[in-house]
Amino acid sequence: MEKLIELRNVLLNAMDFNWDDSLFLSSNEEWSLSSKCYLYNLDDLEDDEEVPKFALDNDFKYVLSIADVQDIVDNAQQQLIECSELDLFDAFYYYYKNDAFISFT
Repeated sequence: MEKLIELRNVLLNAMDFNWDDSLFLSSNEEWSLSSKCYLYNLDDLEDDEEVPKFALDNDFKYVLSIADVQDIVDNAQQQLIECSELDLFDAFYYYYKNDAFISFT
């Protein structure tokens, strides 16, 4: 059984995860801090696979690399002295939609 964790935990503890993992989220629901997500190292895929079987079976899609998530969190924390989990989510979602860091100023 694969382990699902909340997006909140990924954002609050981004530096604790392996930079070479990838983040997968549901492809059929609106994301929030409580959204369940799946982490997987794409280097572990079989030669004939493009997406992990668990992700396919559970309708998860690739979102970002954990290295990107770590950069997003770092950028947000540099901009805001007191960076809330909602700030981190906003920064994450902005980056996902715009391929750019959010500006909190």
